[in-house]
Amino acid sequence: MKKSLLAALTAAAVLCIAAPASAETFTSQDGVLSIDLPNENWKEVTDPTKWIVLSDGANSLTVEHLSNGEELPDMAVADEHYVNVYQAVFSTQNEVFIITGSVVDAAVIPDITQAILSAKVLKYDTKMAKKPEPAAPAAPAASSFTIAAVNETMYATTGVNVRSGYSTNDTILGGLAAGSSVTVTGKVQKDGQDYGWYQVSYNGASGYVSSQFLSSTAPAQPASNSNSFTGKAKTIYDATGGAVTVYQSTDGNWYDNSGKKYVQTTDYEFVSGDGEVVYTINKPQTSDDIYAVGSSFTVYWENGNGETLTLFSDGYYYSSGWVRYWDNGNNTYSGADGTILYASMGGPSQPTESSDEVEQHMLVSRVTGAEVFVSAGGGAYYDSQGTEYSWIDDGGMMDYYGNEYDVRW
Repeated sequence: MKKSLLAALTAAAVLCIAAPASAETFTSQDGVLSIDLPNENWKEVTDPTKWIVLSDGANSLTVEHLSNGEELPDMAVADEHYVNVYQAVFSTQNEVFIITGSVVDAAVIPDITQAILSAKVLKYDTKMAKKPEPAAPAAPAASSFTIAAVNETMYATTGVNVRSGYSTNDTILGGLAAGSSVTVTGKVQKDGQDYGWYQVSYNGASGYVSSQFLSSTAPAQPASNSNSFTGKAKTIYDATGGAVTVYQSTDGNWYDNSGKKYVQTTDYEFVSGDGEVVYTINKPQTSDDIYAVGSSFTVYWENGNGETLTLFSDGYYYSSGWVRYWDNGNNTYSGADGTILYASMGGPSQPTESSDEVEQHMLVSRVTGAEVFVSAGGGAYYDSQGTEYSWIDDGGMMDYYGNEYDVRW
């Protein structure tokens, strides 16, 4: 199923956009370009079809570097594997840079766009401004590639895609969750040298994973937990977006590497062992990521109390307490926390169903294996972040961005 191109960032000027300094700044090997990466999980990935490819295992940034005489590639880059594609085109007198961010996890969209806008040209005029002569046909690339057989269990250092070949252009077959194990059956080599990709056994067939995201070392078991580690790991976030990796124990709880305990209360929510801090599996959006685009207005609870909503640039409304709402189109607004607000005082003649009385499901992503919890509301389904989901023909669900999920219950 083809997805539409949801956003494009375009500029026809020299790279001059200032961005906050980052401890994770990437600089190309030739010293031409730098990009501030979202975090330490992002690494350069070998890909013979691109000048630069940077990835955290699921989401990616690619950079093309062309002279003005070269033909520009198609700008509308979107296919069935990506939620969003964000692009920026920057030009100097003699060259063009095209930066494309391919986003699988919608929660990292602000990070991807910030990384794109942080790009800086460090050296100018590094290509001649003339149309290159036609090159002689290249020998088939596959002829120089071999697979060196190995048999080793390795572990995903983060959520990572499994592909049909050893390039980021190859089809995504599925994904490995952070901390999960996989059998590596071969190392991809070019002219006898390791090429940066592993061949793995995946669902009874061969797939390929970038070696940047696999480790021979199993995830560390929490220090203060005497129970056994089940092998499951998750990244969870506090209200500020701070991330922590937790590991499941046979006692049913989760622990971080320091031994601190976390209790899973729903499919998408955790609390710290003392019950004071709430964590979610989705990175929360903050007011720093988006901006108000409409005037504030008053809506009402069923008991007649007023609440202020404001439309923001992501297309959703937010309350003063930063709860996300969407317009149901019938003078009501549904909140990500299950509440209903009304455009006029008085509310409905009958009480609205409470969130624990409506239909609910736990979904599992068909690409990354990530879990999400949805509840019915306003004729559709919504997760805790307010993203809308709908049923598809084969009994699964699809979210607003086109990602498909299996329904577990």
